[in-house]
Amino acid sequence: MFRQAPIAAAVVALSIIPAAADPSTKRVIAFEQRVREAARAMDMSPRLRDLAPDQRRRIVEFVAGNVLFALLHEMGHAHITEMGLVVLGREEDAADSFAVLTMLKVGSSFSREVLVQASLGWFLSAYRDEKERVRLSFYDEHGLDRQRAYGIVCLMVGSDPDKFTDLAKMTKLPEERQRSCLGDYSTASWSWEQVMKPHRRASDQPKNKIEVVYDKAEGELVAFQQLFRSIELLETIADVASEEYVWRRPFTLGMQSCGAPGAHWDLSQRKLVVCYELAAEFAMLYRQYTKWGVSPY
Repeated sequence: MFRQAPIAAAVVALSIIPAAADPSTKRVIAFEQRVREAARAMDMSPRLRDLAPDQRRRIVEFVAGNVLFALLHEMGHAHITEMGLVVLGREEDAADSFAVLTMLKVGSSFSREVLVQASLGWFLSAYRDEKERVRLSFYDEHGLDRQRAYGIVCLMVGSDPDKFTDLAKMTKLPEERQRSCLGDYSTASWSWEQVMKPHRRASDQPKNKIEVVYDKAEGELVAFQQLFRSIELLETIADVASEEYVWRRPFTLGMQSCGAPGAHWDLSQRKLVVCYELAAEFAMLYRQYTKWGVSPY
């Protein structure tokens, strides 16, 4: 489950996408373009209309990136349960690594931005908890927010130390840890590739049906419903999932009002749910705990 309280963090397509998957790559590129267009044009909720266009654009990109990452995290859970994958360690950690590796496999500047936004989301969440004196839940099935932020950074650095050296410096990741991140990335990447191989869809295999549903939103949440419809968030993920993998049974991707921020994979109903409230919380987190044009790390 993608924890509801101190938000989560940030993505794009859906699964570990092979470099040769041309249809999936095209979908991702088209999706990136829609996100950028929406970021330029979106007139967010009433709480954000007092902001300058550039500030709203940054919030839209932050919100879209973090919700995408949340979806990929939940897709990690869906893969694990639906494909009977072996998990050594905590499933929440595995779902996080799935989301990060997915973005790294995409390999575009946009996907890298999504991961930066994702780590930023966790850093901001930890900072907010400190400011508001929220007690840490050491017993939670998830790692602590700052640990999850560094988990994203570490896999990025491990995948390409030279490319992400500035990110490592900005987040103050010690050089000794940077070196050990190489092993973390190698292990995680190899492990996911091995467990997913048997579930790749061959070109002559039929595609599984994945239904997409955007439930009606009310009040200021309507703006987020419109945002995700316009960028075709769920459609993009569903298309890539059915294109790349064989699923045992049909399932649904849905966005809805939940009464609280969150996202989860509901095995009993075979539905992955993302709450509009999660997007609203991301927007307010970014507005309240960043300074425009200043790095919050």
